[in-house]
Amino acid sequence: MRNHMKNHLKKWTALLLAGVMSMALTACGSENTQPSGKDTDAGQETQTGAPADAGQDTAKAGNGETIEFWTTWVPGGDIEAGSLDMIEKFEAETGYKVNYTVYTYDMLHDKVISAASAGNPPDLIWGLPEWLGEFHNMGILEDLTPYYEKWEDKDAVYESVLSALQIQDHYYAVPHEMTLRALEVHKDLNAKAGVEVPKTWEDVLALTDYYEKAGVYPYGIAAAGVRSPQELIVYLAQYGLEVCTIQDDGKYKNTWAENPEDLAKAAKVFQFYKDLVDKGVVDPASVTWGYEETDENFATGYTGMYVTGNWLEEREKSNPETMGDVDICPIPYPSDGQPATYIEAKPQYIFSDSKNKEGAFALASAVCSKEWQEAAFASHSARKDVFTDTIWSKGFANLADDGVVFPPVTLGGITQAMIDSIAMVLQDGKSPEDAASWLSEAINQSLADSGELSE
Repeated sequence: MRNHMKNHLKKWTALLLAGVMSMALTACGSENTQPSGKDTDAGQETQTGAPADAGQDTAKAGNGETIEFWTTWVPGGDIEAGSLDMIEKFEAETGYKVNYTVYTYDMLHDKVISAASAGNPPDLIWGLPEWLGEFHNMGILEDLTPYYEKWEDKDAVYESVLSALQIQDHYYAVPHEMTLRALEVHKDLNAKAGVEVPKTWEDVLALTDYYEKAGVYPYGIAAAGVRSPQELIVYLAQYGLEVCTIQDDGKYKNTWAENPEDLAKAAKVFQFYKDLVDKGVVDPASVTWGYEETDENFATGYTGMYVTGNWLEEREKSNPETMGDVDICPIPYPSDGQPATYIEAKPQYIFSDSKNKEGAFALASAVCSKEWQEAAFASHSARKDVFTDTIWSKGFANLADDGVVFPPVTLGGITQAMIDSIAMVLQDGKSPEDAASWLSEAINQSLADSGELSE
């Protein structure tokens, strides 16, 4: 096995989401709460598969070969239902067999690292954009540029999405979804509480009698797990703060500690988290919750408003009584700040040690076909020609101009530090000022560890 898990990390730069469409597109992945299919140790497996609109002749090219596919769709959701139909069609048209396993993102990341370390990764996964720099630096991703050169259908994908998947002008992933974050609102619950949709942090923190009137908490946060850095980056951006910024030498650095005003703004962000809990605006138990709990609570009407993505559209079917009153609104921002949201282009990764790379790209490009996107990602597609006339498409697209993304660096240590910094305030009782200072130092330490820190 080639040693792709080398200690020496390769230098790289990437252009990440230079712009985002302002039309009816927003796509993102659904984040599953439990596995489905035949029981395995960490997920579930089934053999099935997807369509072949991949810009290349794959008819019967599979010859019965298996594609090992690790996915993250929500069991029982629309993405799963649409994808399973397309997988079956893909198998019939190409001759490949698709063996899929469903994981949560937290499970999937660790599983991939372990499998890649052993030289036995899957052929294809649905992952997170935060993993691109990390996986590339580890040397475990396949350079897909030769495949892209033959993939005619790529021209239908938004250029900003394709840019997000490149490192030094080489492609290392194929898109399957894109979305933004927004404040999703239960209009009926707000009416019961007698409140308008909050526009500022101050408005949110004033909702102290909401629970008494409506019987549910007005606001939600994902304070743990993979979703929390995606929330934190938005609140930081609302004060004009970046996780790290590129310097003259082409490397990156967090500069809050060098600017007292910026450090004070970062502390205000952590104070907002603390105030949400202290004032009873969020459920006190949410200090340890991830996206599984917070998405479920909103979908079932136990939270009045929550910052999340348009994958919750599929909960209209599973929870029609509680999801029928949802509206899409801008995320509240501080009165002395600015609007901001998070843009996420979801990648499909193929690995350098994958056993069936041809089949993996055939499946990945099929997932990005118009037929599959319409079947599974109509409201949050990575394609310019797929959208719907619903709040889940237009409502999110209207927020695109305020979008921010993570910097193109190795993010594993940085996002973990972001998670830990929230826990410092909400669980350990540290001051917002201490958390802001610690996070700044931790970000730079992570950059130093990966060789990306500007000195």
